[in-house]
Amino acid sequence: MQIRLGSHPNNLSLFILRHRGVLESAAQQQGWQIAWLDYQQGGDSGRLLREDQLDIVGTGSTPPVTSAASGLDVAYLASSTPRDANCALLSAAGNDLTSLRGKRLAAMPGSFTDHFLARLLQQQGLRRDDIDLQDLRGQAALDALLNGEIDGWLAIDPWLTRAAATAGVQRIAEVGELIVNRSLFWTRRGWTAAHPQAAAWLVAQLQHNDRWIAQHQPDVADLLHLHLNNTITREEWQSTLAARPWGIIPADAALLDEQQQQADDLYAAGFIDTSFSLTPRSNA
Repeated sequence: MQIRLGSHPNNLSLFILRHRGVLESAAQQQGWQIAWLDYQQGGDSGRLLREDQLDIVGTGSTPPVTSAASGLDVAYLASSTPRDANCALLSAAGNDLTSLRGKRLAAMPGSFTDHFLARLLQQQGLRRDDIDLQDLRGQAALDALLNGEIDGWLAIDPWLTRAAATAGVQRIAEVGELIVNRSLFWTRRGWTAAHPQAAAWLVAQLQHNDRWIAQHQPDVADLLHLHLNNTITREEWQSTLAARPWGIIPADAALLDEQQQQADDLYAAGFIDTSFSLTPRSNA
């Protein structure tokens, strides 16, 4: 059997596992093969599952919700532990963003920043259409913030680490103050039903990989600097890794409740057009 896994820059657990090159030999011991598909945008994960190009993906918490809203029969395998400090709403010093109405905000649309932003808007009785949301990331977003081209930026590590050390930038809100922020590992329900042993094995491999990351952060910083983004220094990568809790938790009913809350929040704020109930997944 071949297991097709997705790797993209915004899911570090899978990206690191892919570039460590250790999963292939572990799979061979089970009589399986690993095939990696590298792609750039985590938001493409649902489409790649729907088109049967991948079996397992890892993303933030929004893509499985939007995929389920579009009709994909999503099944959850596992999640990371909550990551309460890896994203924040930033503004230029002196701009406290007391109202978001009409503001130009940079984020990564389609990612977990949608949920973070939905909650920020709900606090002010606003919806998605009340702001100018721009797909702007990394150094370009930081430059735009400092130059006054945008009013706020939902910055994600490792760029949040750099922005926090930049004069003239202030934090308005932390992601962990408003939502439970996790990475999720997910698939199609039909795949887990057909391959429960492989699904459980893969969760165990992800758990082992996260433990390795936590114990080898200087090596991981070198790997990320080499394979992912060499404009982020090794020291910035190491700060990012040290600030992030590592660990993988098998999916359970509590995770499904979190996803249902996110679906409700995204619908209420106008990020998705459909109100729906997530059905219980088949246990892997």
